[in-house]
Amino acid sequence: MLLFFVLLVVSESRQKKINWFPSYSVRHKIPFGTYIAYHEAQNLWKKNLVSVSKSPYVFLKENDKANGTYLIYNQSVSLGETNLKALLNWVDKGNHLFISAQSIDQSLLDSLQLEMNLFINDNFDKKIEFVLLHKLLKKDTAVNDKASKGFYFKIINDSINSSFDVLGKFVKKKGEDKWYNFISADWGKGKIFLHSTPYAFTNYSILKNKHNKRYFEGLLGYIGLQKKVYWDVHYQTGENKSYIFEYILKNPAFLWAYRLAFVSLLLYVLFEGKRKQRPIPVKNPPKNETLIFTKTVADMYIQYGENKKIALIHIKHFMDYVRNKLHLDTRRWDDKLIKKIAEKTKTDEKTLKELFELIDEINVSTDIKPAVVLKLDELIEKVKETN
Repeated sequence: MLLFFVLLVVSESRQKKINWFPSYSVRHKIPFGTYIAYHEAQNLWKKNLVSVSKSPYVFLKENDKANGTYLIYNQSVSLGETNLKALLNWVDKGNHLFISAQSIDQSLLDSLQLEMNLFINDNFDKKIEFVLLHKLLKKDTAVNDKASKGFYFKIINDSINSSFDVLGKFVKKKGEDKWYNFISADWGKGKIFLHSTPYAFTNYSILKNKHNKRYFEGLLGYIGLQKKVYWDVHYQTGENKSYIFEYILKNPAFLWAYRLAFVSLLLYVLFEGKRKQRPIPVKNPPKNETLIFTKTVADMYIQYGENKKIALIHIKHFMDYVRNKLHLDTRRWDDKLIKKIAEKTKTDEKTLKELFELIDEINVSTDIKPAVVLKLDELIEKVKETN
């Protein structure tokens, strides 16, 4: 027991590993969280910055007078038909939509006649560079040293999409230079900004160097300060995690309490539970002797040639069935009774007439052949099977 707690203390004292999970959450201070980006934006827009934790469709429906820029970023953004339609209608009225993601809803790309293609660094040195093309920002080349690939936009038809503005691109060592990672397009009275490098919003990127920070500030500069900014947290990957469990893991006191509770429960199960356990005796269910008894009696009748008695027992059970299961009066055997039985059992009247004629024959006969008994049993079973 003492050794176990020593191991716990040693494991706790070890240096924590850096969490490189691509969270993009405004609450997270891990490298790929966006705590700094959100608080920089708060200082910039103040009351004009609105955090949105609902889907775009729900938010815009509840805030029909909202106007400004809707900002969404994450590693992947899939809006869905309903949310995309709501956002495009909102942009069409003169608002702006800003999306930064490595994978963007295909329906939106199709609407804008765009493609997203994979970019891999020729040198395979796990480092890519990107820059804004505005003359005041062109000198600040941002660097992502945690990836050797990215995604860029390809305009399918330049003549159709003359409303496009190229705002940023990847910096290549050689070859063509149309690797655009930041573009804007007119949509009705508004604009849509698409950015394929959400890494620029992360804590790691902003703190890496002054060029990365200026790049991020340049991105925000395209949004403007005049109207409100609706900062989406609904699509951020890290927002889907459990708040309570995360809080427990971050608080040392709660974490130790959680560990001790788990260890105590484990020890109870291993020792206390094992000591009090008793074998459960096996009890066989009582045997059903009815079928054995019935078979014995039937064998006796067959052995002594008592075919009529067997037939009369069949008839008696059938009449009990008609009275108790079908709830019909069997005192008068006529066509009315046959029709009623046919209606309740869905049996053909011809079969029922054959059965009742056979019953009459058995009642007046003295010598019954085994074949007659089998025929009687067959007709009765037909009636019971259809019910």
